[in-house]
Amino acid sequence: MTRPIRALLLTAAALLPLGAAVVWAVSAPWSSVTAAAVSGEGVIEIPIRVHAWGFSPRVIQVASGQTVRFVASSDDIGHGFAINELGVNLPLRAGAPMRSSTVTVNLPDGVYEIHCSVFCGLGHPAMKGRLVVGMPRRDFVSTAPWLASLAVGLAAVGVVVLTLLRSRPQ
Repeated sequence: MTRPIRALLLTAAALLPLGAAVVWAVSAPWSSVTAAAVSGEGVIEIPIRVHAWGFSPRVIQVASGQTVRFVASSDDIGHGFAINELGVNLPLRAGAPMRSSTVTVNLPDGVYEIHCSVFCGLGHPAMKGRLVVGMPRRDFVSTAPWLASLAVGLAAVGVVVLTLLRSRPQ
């Protein structure tokens, strides 16, 4: 095996697991919150941090019929917090928390998009989160990134092992 090809394979084997780790970190189940903190009036308050091209938490889980209030704050610049199906659209300024009006979640079980409603830079189109109502069935589309990143990680390990085995003197 020539030296440039070997260097290319080792570089790819080093970078691909990094990409897989990013996919796991972004869509991991531990990056979600279940609505449970009830205020004095029986309304569940859900705090959300909005920052450069992301939401924290990325996934919010609620039950159908729950009454919620979103408390969103921007960490850096002007953003928006919007869930079209609930009629929520909060314009945010850095350091100034905004509270939505109370909203009763009368939606069927499913996954709904949370998005930034104020243009905030190059990463704006990718600034998405998910509102999970009830217990929707898992579909292949939500599992595909995990499976793809696992396959990439295994392929990278295989490339490194094969490269090392072939370059070993006999």
